[in-house]
Amino acid sequence: MSKQPIAPDSRPFGDSRPQAASELELRTQLLRMVMARTLKKHGVPPDWINAAINTMSLPSGEVRIEVRLSMTVDEPRFLAYISSFQADFERRLHSISPEARQWVTGITWSLMTDTVYETALPRPEYWEHVLADRELTAHEKGAKDWDRDSLARHFVDTNPGDIVVDFDDTHPPDRNIENLADPKN
Repeated sequence: MSKQPIAPDSRPFGDSRPQAASELELRTQLLRMVMARTLKKHGVPPDWINAAINTMSLPSGEVRIEVRLSMTVDEPRFLAYISSFQADFERRLHSISPEARQWVTGITWSLMTDTVYETALPRPEYWEHVLADRELTAHEKGAKDWDRDSLARHFVDTNPGDIVVDFDDTHPPDRNIENLADPKN
C-alpha cells in the first residue's frame, strides 16, 4: 500500500505497469478535480483540507484507492459538516465516474486538534437524547419502520402530555365539539 498526496505534482509510484500507472494518474486527477470543485462550491478554504490517496494492488492487478482527508485547521464549526461535505464529494465523484464505486474503497478523515478550540464534552445523558433524536429522524425519513414499542418509547421520551396512544383504536375520539362548518356546503 502506498500513500500519495493528491497534488498537482504527484506521480504514481510502486507500479511497474504503464497501463496501471496511467489509470492511477487519471483517477488521481479525477479525485483532485472533484475535491477542488467541492471545496469551491461550499466556500471551504482549500488550505483547510489536505487530500491523499492510499493505493492497494490486488493479486489480479486491479488497483483500489482509499481517499484520506486531513483537516489542517481545528475549526469546530466545520466538524458539524464533515459528513455532508464527504457525501457531496462522493455524489460528485459518482456522477462523473459511476465506476468509482468499484475502485474507491473508502474515505477516511484525520483531524488536527488544538486545545484553544476544545470545548467540554456534554454529560452522558446528552448522548441518550442524541440517540433518540437519530432514531426519530431515521423514522421520519423512512429509513426505519415504526413498531409499537419504538412508537410508545418515542411518546414517553418526548413527554407529549395528556396524549394517550391506543394502537387498537385509530379513529379520532368523539369530543362533542360543535361543528363550525356549515352542513349545507
